[in-house]
Amino acid sequence: MDTPKSYLFVTWEGGGNVPPVLGLAKRLLDRGHRVRILSEPCLQETIQSMGAEFLAFNKHFVRTDRTVDIIQDWNAGPMNLATFDNIIVRPALDVAMETQAALKATPTDVLVADLMMIGSMIAAEALGIPRVALFHMPEYLPGPNRPPGGFGLNPKAGLTGRLRDRFLSSLFQHVTNRFLPRLNAVREQFNLVSMSSFMDVYHQADLRLIQTSQAFDLPILPLPANVRYVGPILDDPDWSEWDSQSFPVDETKPLVLLSLSSTFQNQRQTLENAIAAMADLPIHGLVTLGPSMAKERFQGADNVTIASALPHSKILPNASAVVTHAGHGTIMSALAHGLPLVCLPMGRDQTDNAARIVYHGAGLKLSAKAKPQQIADAIQQVLNDPGFARNARRLRDAILSDVNDNQAVWELENITSAAARKR
Repeated sequence: MDTPKSYLFVTWEGGGNVPPVLGLAKRLLDRGHRVRILSEPCLQETIQSMGAEFLAFNKHFVRTDRTVDIIQDWNAGPMNLATFDNIIVRPALDVAMETQAALKATPTDVLVADLMMIGSMIAAEALGIPRVALFHMPEYLPGPNRPPGGFGLNPKAGLTGRLRDRFLSSLFQHVTNRFLPRLNAVREQFNLVSMSSFMDVYHQADLRLIQTSQAFDLPILPLPANVRYVGPILDDPDWSEWDSQSFPVDETKPLVLLSLSSTFQNQRQTLENAIAAMADLPIHGLVTLGPSMAKERFQGADNVTIASALPHSKILPNASAVVTHAGHGTIMSALAHGLPLVCLPMGRDQTDNAARIVYHGAGLKLSAKAKPQQIADAIQQVLNDPGFARNARRLRDAILSDVNDNQAVWELENITSAAARKR
């Protein structure tokens, strides 16, 4: 680093996006940079406690209670159009206007945007400020030799696979381009030329940082020029608190962690089925409910402990397996400890994450509607077959190497000179 820089992060409280976005901001702070974060009031205390400057949205993203469901995608289709409408597109003009005001108020070297905050990237583009899109999950956009995100598919060799991927990529573009007129209407207000594809908002960013390990993701060939795999951030969420009394000690049985989404995805029945599955096994189950389910009451068992929130970093070193919705943060933390997984994806990027777990042989994928016996059988399978743990440990080595490299910080510290050359 030559001199400290000024960064503006723009994000929202979407559950699994918060630790990787704020974790990256914290790493820049630790290196002496100035970091401002435009976000929802419900994150104000968290942001200020880490030493960053907090700016509050005044429109749309105005929750003071992070458990209020504004995503409303738990019954959406495979490409989560509710998320597109409610989070990405409809608020885009408001996000762009508020980002523009923040950028004009204080000199800013780099705009770092959660991938959902497309309005902020429009504002930065209009002002000529380098813009970075953060993807806190594996690659989601369609590309050569790979299916687009949202379908939970793995690569398929041969002509059949190429035709499948070509068709699904066209479908993906067709569906997302339904929102293109609304995107271009916002761009017009900022005197920017129209885009021919909705996904160009990401393809034309100065950088797109994918916060996962390339070893975990499906191959991208060729890698787009603005894409960097920078590895995950494994920080615990700010709402987790350590309580040693909730943690089973001196256990001779395998410890299995059950953790589903921290945001609402209508997951009560899935939780109940998974708890019932663990109750009949020779294991000790530990359930962390997260904010959306913390006030709910569940029937435990002699061998199942239920806690509202515990930091997984304290649990996973002692665990033998993880049952999860396949949120990216949870699976990265599990794999970073070499643990096999049973995945019960409920939507968003989870179906794709679960497919990658299966692709790498590090676990199993079931329906979120799986019955207790099906879940119990899967838990026993990943515990008893050493191949699952062996493959998880192989991914562990790649993930920890990426974490130690801290490439995301390097990319952000060097983007200003690279962006100047580009322009």
